[in-house]
Amino acid sequence: MRPISIDLRKRVVAARIQDSQSMGQIANRFRMPKGTVQNIIERYRDSGTVTPKPPNSGRKPVFSAGDMLKLEKDVLNHPDYTLEEFRNRSGKKVSLVCIHKTLRKLGFTRKKRAYVRMNRTEKTSSRNVGHGAKN
Repeated sequence: MRPISIDLRKRVVAARIQDSQSMGQIANRFRMPKGTVQNIIERYRDSGTVTPKPPNSGRKPVFSAGDMLKLEKDVLNHPDYTLEEFRNRSGKKVSLVCIHKTLRKLGFTRKKRAYVRMNRTEKTSSRNVGHGAKN
């Protein structure tokens, strides 16, 4: 949904302040929900501006680029460590799932007892060979 134009926002504030109209009257006049009118008025009252808030960019990552580089070196030097050991060495207070997802982002997967880079170029089986077929 696109934000309401600045011009319309200014007219809503002017109707409230200069014309002393109620929020319901303003909503009917400009054909918009009463909650939207209320949000525009509150934004103007709190910050003195009618510009829309910037979009939320989401949760900030726990591991910075430097942290990820350190974790990558750690995995290469100690591929047999557990997720808990990597978490302890990182010094971050995060869940084991967070460590696991970060390792996946770095391209590591757990094979037997060690972390290794994912290899996506090699095929593990041929499509024309049937299940359990002997050559």
